[in-house]
Amino acid sequence: MPVSAVLLVAGGLVLFNVMAVLMTAGVLTAKGIHPKQVKWLSWLHGEVEKANPTIYAACPLTCEIK
Repeated sequence: MPVSAVLLVAGGLVLFNVMAVLMTAGVLTAKGIHPKQVKWLSWLHGEVEKANPTIYAACPLTCEIK
């Protein structure tokens, strides 16, 4: 398969995704929806939920050693 065909298809897919994001953002902006009003965008405005702390396999053996 020629390289130009691969580049054309890959470029088309990237362009499609970028245009989809821009059009969605434009529609939401036109409707007056602020990102803070969208619940699943909490990471965007600093309201990240606290995750469970990581517990490593060796922690029960070594975490108490100071």
